[in-house]
Amino acid sequence: MSKTQSRLLAFSIVAGLWSAQACAAPQLSSLAEVVAALNHGTQISVAVDLTRCAPAGTTTRPGTTRGGLKITSYRITPDGTLSFADEHASVAADGSPLWQFIRYQVKPDQTVAFSTDLFSLPSYTRLMPEINYTCAIDHGIEFFANRH
Repeated sequence: MSKTQSRLLAFSIVAGLWSAQACAAPQLSSLAEVVAALNHGTQISVAVDLTRCAPAGTTTRPGTTRGGLKITSYRITPDGTLSFADEHASVAADGSPLWQFIRYQVKPDQTVAFSTDLFSLPSYTRLMPEINYTCAIDHGIEFFANRH
């Protein structure tokens, strides 16, 4: 392989890595960055890893799940807390339909309160007590600004 071919190969590898990084959604590492992005109309994705969060309230078991969502609506309370929620249908192991409500409160100290309720459908009968965890930005919950 000639020097020119070697340089072209090296350049194409570096260019590929650079373009992959350029396409990655920038991570937002503070409540202020998340709120500023939301207030400018940026779509925000949230990655949740409950294995990195602490049980809270009456929840005693460590978290075992990971997932994600996009913030579709939010509110900011007078104390600076960012609140948003997610809800979705699912199916239990026995095939019965479920509905899950999940609430997030991102507090000015960068902690995040996570709570979820699970109901059977169509009756909306509660299946278990509310589940609660405390996480922190970049420790159990990460925010990403999506590029359009």
